[in-house]
Amino acid sequence: MHLRTALAAVLVAVSLGTVPAVPAAAAPAESVTTGDFFRIYDPSVGETRPWYINDHTFIRDEATGTWHLFGITHPEPASPEDEDQFAHATAPSLRGPWTKRPMALTVDPSYGESHLWAPHVIRSGSTYYMFYAGGQTVGDASRSQINLATSTDLYHWTRRAAGPLFRDGWEARDPMVARIGSQWVMYYTATERANGGRDVVAYRTSTDLVTWSARKIAYTAVGDGWTESPYVMQRNGLWHLFLGGSSSTADYVGAEVYASTDPFRFTQSGQVGRLPSHAAEVVADTDGSLWLSSAGWGAGGVDLARLSWRARPYTPHRVYGLSPDRSAVYQRTSGSSWIRIGGAAGTLIGGDGNLFATNPTTGDLYKYNGTPENWSKVGGPGAQFVVAGGRLYGLRPDRSAVYQWTGSGTTWTKVGGPAGRLYGGPAGLFATNPTSGDLYRYSGTPENWTKIGGPGAQFAVTVDRVYGLSPDRSAVFQWTGSGTTWTRVGGAAGALYGGGAGLFATNPLTGDLYKFSGVPQSWSKVGGPGAQFAVTGDRIYGLSPDRSGVYQWSGLSLGWARIGGPAASITTD
Repeated sequence: MHLRTALAAVLVAVSLGTVPAVPAAAAPAESVTTGDFFRIYDPSVGETRPWYINDHTFIRDEATGTWHLFGITHPEPASPEDEDQFAHATAPSLRGPWTKRPMALTVDPSYGESHLWAPHVIRSGSTYYMFYAGGQTVGDASRSQINLATSTDLYHWTRRAAGPLFRDGWEARDPMVARIGSQWVMYYTATERANGGRDVVAYRTSTDLVTWSARKIAYTAVGDGWTESPYVMQRNGLWHLFLGGSSSTADYVGAEVYASTDPFRFTQSGQVGRLPSHAAEVVADTDGSLWLSSAGWGAGGVDLARLSWRARPYTPHRVYGLSPDRSAVYQRTSGSSWIRIGGAAGTLIGGDGNLFATNPTTGDLYKYNGTPENWSKVGGPGAQFVVAGGRLYGLRPDRSAVYQWTGSGTTWTKVGGPAGRLYGGPAGLFATNPTSGDLYRYSGTPENWTKIGGPGAQFAVTVDRVYGLSPDRSAVFQWTGSGTTWTRVGGAAGALYGGGAGLFATNPLTGDLYKFSGVPQSWSKVGGPGAQFAVTGDRIYGLSPDRSGVYQWSGLSLGWARIGGPAASITTD
């Protein structure tokens, strides 16, 4: 429900201090995650107006060592039905630098094409095969064509003389081809029936990359959700389907990942991740490392992030709100629906799948156990609490020492001395010296801290980086990861917000919100001012200036959707 509606309801007040113990933990399992995304290619360079890359593909020429990038492209703003060329760029390494090349392919109406979407390139023998969606000129989206062009050098492409490989619908698109056993498998998006139904990931098989079997279905979307940009890969005996799409325009950015022992059957119950990427492609670099790409309308180019797995089950990131009078804690369930999960609270602290709250009277700290009104006391009051690297830390009320919760009862271990402020995130725990303001990084061993920088007005921690705002707020800096060396990456800012979805900063004059691309001095406006922002592993949320509404950024330009409100504050886990 809306927070406004919930507050109007007659509810039984439940103190955070009157709740039972934590339930047993679930059995461990793997989940997939990424590091920070960074920009590797900007298609607008050399152009008089901004351009975008959408669905794309990478391939390396084994003979020359050159990497090639192909993708949907068009000037901003988005115009999908007019996307009639494939961009082409090359680089000596996956991370660049990338050089723009002439367009690889242009739409051919005489071939029946109405647009060019979603190229996917593989090599078999000495020939490169580009599979792509060509649309249709017959006025029937149930007969959209999947086409093939071939090349021997990745620069010159020739369409298959016999025409489309096959036609399917509704608006069949986004082909991806993988070698599975003794056959080739093409995954693509369509609907249950060529003329409609729920969105699916369909597949066909082939032995020669030209003649394809009848279609079958590997995945069916739930409800009115749609499917986009499937990518299938195998790891440690499990098949993983990376899939874009959602039932809401509030989720333009987001790649869901499903694992299965069967490459031809994926279900919602097998979800092992949701990553902040659009049109995601998995790329293996020459050193064996795996990377995830992201692009899309309004994105400014193509980004990469390191892909990794961790030995813990996947849990969706959630957003929480504290009612305007601080009398209750609410959790968003879906859409604009919220449920009450706890009573009065002073401050909410979230991170790494956990939510904590302080008792507004005593200051004692409580952990939410995942069931409404079920909280456990984990500690006494503190000047500040943060979640960093999967652990909970607290600063004594007098700021004389830093403690780490052991994860059991109300037992804490002292890990550091006096601190001015704590900063936490996936990249770890950081603290400022209360006298000098210098920034220190915690090594993970009690009392072992290393100075990494001088004072700053604020710091923010993302997946694998830490950023700082100069004392006078005139510039944003990124720690290089070595010694006390920092690189300037942006100008003046009012506040910094960091998390799995990246680094964001507010304009000190207007309050507008900007997202950092990962390239120094390259930022994109993504929203207007807000009273507060909260960054989770795959999204960013905002509280309107008057705190009357909670909003979620879609990942598409300035698109935000109201999901609840009002609230005194918000946080994410």
